[in-house]
Order: sequence, then C-alpha cells, then structure tokens
Amino acid sequence: MNGIPPHTEHGLFADDTALWASSHQLANLNGRLQQSINEFEKWCKAWKLKQQPIKTELVHFSIHPRKKYKNPAQVKVENIIIQPATFTRYLGMIMDNRLTWRTHLKRVETRIPARLILLRFLNRTAIEPNHNIMLNLYKSLVRTVIIYGYPVLLSADNKRWDRIQIIQSKALRVALGLPHYTSADYIHRIANIPRIKDYAINLLEKASSTASSNNEMIYHRSLQDILLVS
Repeated sequence: MNGIPPHTEHGLFADDTALWASSHQLANLNGRLQQSINEFEKWCKAWKLKQQPIKTELVHFSIHPRKKYKNPAQVKVENIIIQPATFTRYLGMIMDNRLTWRTHLKRVETRIPARLILLRFLNRTAIEPNHNIMLNLYKSLVRTVIIYGYPVLLSADNKRWDRIQIIQSKALRVALGLPHYTSADYIHRIANIPRIKDYAINLLEKASSTASSNNEMIYHRSLQDILLVS
C-alpha cells in the first residue's frame, strides 16, 4: 500500500479496506479519493486480489450534511461509479454521514431483546439466583454489545448515551430480578457497576495510559483528543 498518496489515509483489517481523505473543496476531494483508489487497484492487481465494486460504499461526511451539492461526491472502482450513501458499516460500526451514530444505535437496540430474554430465563429458572453470576452474564451478553466501539461512540452527544444508559439499566433490572420501576441509581449502587458512559471514559483513560507507557505517542494523543470532547 506504499502507493497510496499522503493526502489519503487508509485502514486494513483482514479483507476490509477503508480509504478516507478530507478537503475544503469537493472537486479536490473527488480527485484525491480517485487517485488513491487507482493506486489501490494497482496494488490489488499486483497481489492477485479481486475487488468487489458492488460491495464498495462511499460516504461523504460533511459539516453541511443536508446541503445539496451540484456535483456530489462520487468515485469509480473498476469503471463502476460509486454514488454516496447515507451510511456505511466498517468493523462493526455503522457510520452515518452526520456521525450522529443514530443508525448504529438502532442496530444495537435490535440485538438486545433476545439477550434480555435469556437473562430473564436464567434468573427465573435458578433455584437460588446468584447476583454475581448474573452480573457477569450481563457484562458478557449485554455490556459487550452496547460498549463496542466506545472510543468513537464517545463523540456522540448525550442523547445517544442516555439511550445506551437506558439499555444498561433495563438489563441490570432483568439480571437482578428487580421490578421495572426500580430507580437507576439504586440499581447501579447495589450492582456496583458504573454508568455506561463513565465506564467507557474509564476504559479510554486506561488505554491512553497504556499507550503512553508503551511510548505510542500518536495513539496516546488521539485518545487524549477523544477524552477532551467526551
């Protein structure tokens, strides 16, 4: 991937590839991305790799997402024009063109009900429910889902985190066999579990500290930037 121009960043994970660039002018942005895509195509051919244009997605992240552009962003992959979409999925995160994370959160919410049913079943069928075991089940079945991608989710506004907190509170009630009207403060106090955003910030602080200890300063500064806005 040495041929990718310096004005474009790239990320590789298994068979998932992402290219991204920024510019104050849309024409420059199109040119930069197209140049990078052309270089990526050369790299794929050199390594006998096959691209899949039908699976290629383009998202234009803009500070004016509702603005109608006369010539919207578009690129070509193997001579197939890729039109901009309103969102895309990369490494399990659904990113909309306004970076509100609304679409991602809706997806998360669809995955939770089945897990709550399982928690409720385990709690009710146990002869003597063990709260520690149920809390560990909550952490593995629910918290891992709602906290996934927390470094980027911390850029979301508090309304999104309020919705994530509602999921956590509901799941804790189910895990501990508490009625639906039990207050969130009481639940978190007896479970000794922090609010979900506080937990995410704590994880990020630990990651930042580890990066600093390992002298990974670019990574450390990136995490610090996220902490500043969270």
